[in-house]
Amino acid sequence: MVDQKEVHRKARSDKAKDRRDAADQFYTCFAELPDKPAAWSDLHRLTNDENSSVRRRAVEALGVAFPHVLDKPAAWSDLIRLTSDEDIDVRRRAAGALGSAFSHIPDKSAAWSDLIRLTSDEDSDVRWMAAGALGSAFLHVPDKSAAWSDLIWLTSDEDSDVRVVVAGVLGSAFPHVSDKTAAWSDLHRLTSDEDRFVRSRAAGALGSAFLHVPDKPAAWEDLHRLTGDEDSGVRLSAAGALGAAFPHVPDKPAAWENLHRLTGDEALFVRRGAAGALGASFPHVPDKNAAWRDLLDLANDSDSYVRVSANHSLGRVSIFKATEAESEEGFREELENALEFFERSVAEARYSNPSRFCLPFYRSFYVLTFKKEDVKAEVQRYLSDAKNASEGSKSKEDLLGAVENLANALREAQDLRKKSLEAVKRDLNAYRRYCDRAAELLDDTGETAPGATKLIIRGLPVIDHRIRETTAEIQENARAVCQQTLNTPAEDLGKEIVIESRSLSQVRDPIELDKSLNNIQMVLEPLCNNLVTNGEEDVFKLLKRTHTEQYVEDKLNLNSMVLSMLLAYTDRMKAPTNIEISKSQVQIAIGDENIQKIDPSSENEEKTWYKDVGTVLTLIGVLIAAIGLLIGVLM
Repeated sequence: MVDQKEVHRKARSDKAKDRRDAADQFYTCFAELPDKPAAWSDLHRLTNDENSSVRRRAVEALGVAFPHVLDKPAAWSDLIRLTSDEDIDVRRRAAGALGSAFSHIPDKSAAWSDLIRLTSDEDSDVRWMAAGALGSAFLHVPDKSAAWSDLIWLTSDEDSDVRVVVAGVLGSAFPHVSDKTAAWSDLHRLTSDEDRFVRSRAAGALGSAFLHVPDKPAAWEDLHRLTGDEDSGVRLSAAGALGAAFPHVPDKPAAWENLHRLTGDEALFVRRGAAGALGASFPHVPDKNAAWRDLLDLANDSDSYVRVSANHSLGRVSIFKATEAESEEGFREELENALEFFERSVAEARYSNPSRFCLPFYRSFYVLTFKKEDVKAEVQRYLSDAKNASEGSKSKEDLLGAVENLANALREAQDLRKKSLEAVKRDLNAYRRYCDRAAELLDDTGETAPGATKLIIRGLPVIDHRIRETTAEIQENARAVCQQTLNTPAEDLGKEIVIESRSLSQVRDPIELDKSLNNIQMVLEPLCNNLVTNGEEDVFKLLKRTHTEQYVEDKLNLNSMVLSMLLAYTDRMKAPTNIEISKSQVQIAIGDENIQKIDPSSENEEKTWYKDVGTVLTLIGVLIAAIGLLIGVLM
C-alpha cells in the first residue's frame, strides 16, 4: 500500500529529487491512493514546478492518472498548458499524455483541435508525438471524416518522422472511416512514398487495414510490390503485413510464394519477420507441409533472432494442429510439441519474447487438461509467470487485465476432462487466438506499429465500439431469423440462435466472447442446412471462414454477414398488416421459457414491460415472433 502522506510530503519538499519521486509515485500508483482530491492537488502543483525535470515526470503522471482525476476540465487545462511549456521535452511528453487521456475528455472535438495544433509545433519531436497521440484518439473523435483529412494532411509534413508515425496511425484508423474508397486511395499513395521509413509504416498499416480495404486485388498488388522493395526495413514490415492480411488476400498461392521467398531473404531481420508471419498465416496457407518445412529450416538458421522467432511460430502452429487433431492422443502430442518449441524460444531469447507469455499459459492448459491430481498451485504458478512476462510492455496495464481473463478462463477449464475432445478443441481455439493477441502486444521489437496503436485496432480485454455495434446487429438479425422460422422445420433452431446471440452482450472478455461465438456457429450450421437452397454456396463459405478467423471482432462480422444472408434467403415470408397480437399468443408460439431467455428484463421480476430500452427491444422481438406465428397460420 502506498503511503500517501509520504508522497504528499515529497510533493511539497524543497528538494527537486523528492518532488520527482512524488511524480513517479503518482505515475505508478495514483489509482490506488485513497484521497484522490488531495493527490490531484499535489499533482497539479507539480505540473507548475519551477524545475523542468519535475514537470516532465508530472505531465507523464497526469496522462496515466487522468481517468481517476475528478476535476477533468482542470486536468485537461494543465495538459494543454504544458504543451506550450518552454522545455521541449515537457511539450513532447505532454503531447503523448494527451493521447492517453483523450478518451476521458468530455469535449472531444476541442481536444482533437488541441492535438492538431501540436502537430504544427516548431519542434519535430513534439509533432511526431502528437501524431502518435492522434492514433490513440481517433476512435473517440466524433467527426472521423474530418479527422482522417487531418491525418492525410500530416502525411505531407516536411519532417519524415511525422510522416512515418502518421502512416502507421492510418492502419488503426482505417476501419473507423466511413469513406473507405477515398481512405484506401490515400494509403495506396503512401505505399509508394520516396521515404523508405514512410513506405515501411505504410506497409504495416496496409496489413492492419487489409480486411476493410474495398479493392483487395489492388491492395494485394501493393503488398506484393512491398515484399520485393529494395529496402530491407520495408520488406520486414511487408512480411508482417502479409501475415496479418493473409486470410483476406484474394490470391493465396501467390501470397504463399511471396512469404516463402521472404524466408530466404538475405537480411536476417526479414527472415525473422517471415518466420513470425508464417506462424500467423499458417491456418490459411495452401501448402502447409512446405510452410512447416520452412519453419523447421528457420529454426536452424545461423542467426539467433531468426531461430527464436521460428520456434515461437512452430509452437503457435502446433497449438493450431492440436485444435485440428482427430484423436485425443494426437491432441496431446501436438500440445506437448508446442510446449517444447516455446521452451526453445524462451531459452535462446535475449530480449522480451512472446513465448515467455505463451509457454506458462499453455502449460496451465495442459496441466488442467491431462493431470489427474489437484493442480491448483501449479496452475497459479504458471499464471504468475505469464503475468511477470507482461512487465515492461507498452500495453502492460491491458495485458495484466488479459492475464486475469486468462486465469478466469483456465479456472473454468478445470472441467475440461469431463468434456468431449471436440469441446476441448473449441475451447483451445478460443484460448489460442487470445494468447496470440497477447503475445503480439508483448513483442516490443515489432517494427510495424507501436503497441498503443495496435491496441486501438486489436484491443485485448476491452470490447470496443465496433464489437458492440456488431453484437447488437447479430442479435437483431437473430431475432428476425427466429420470427421467419416459426412453424417451419427450422423453428427450434431459430429460437436457439436468439438465445445464443443474447449471450454475446453478457461477456466482457474476448475468450468468453469467442466461446459464445462458437456456440452460435454450432447452431448456424444446421440452420443454414435447413434454410439455404442448393447452389447457394456463399453462405457456407462464410460460415467455414468463421472457424479459422484469427480475430474475434472479425469473427463477429462474419457471423453477422451469415445471419444477414439467411434473412435474405427467407425474406419471401412477408408479414400481413393490421393484425393485433396478444402476448399470450406469442407465449403459445415460442413458450414462456424462451421469452424469458430472450427478454433482458426477465432477470429482474420487479421490472415492468415498458421501462427501459432493453424491454423496448424485447417488445419488438415479441411482436416480430407473433407476426411470424400468424404467417405460419395463414400460409
